[in-house]
Amino acid sequence: MYVAYYLHWSADSVLDLEHPARQRVIEEIGRINKRISDPDAADG
Repeated sequence: MYVAYYLHWSADSVLDLEHPARQRVIEEIGRINKRISDPDAADG
């Protein structure tokens, strides 16, 4: 699982999140990965 992999959480912990919270976490992981891979890219 994407969130479990990046945050080192158990699958059960991820699945315990409400869908909107899980979606926000996924979006934030994506933003972090984008900044890491291209520090000059603007957040958008």
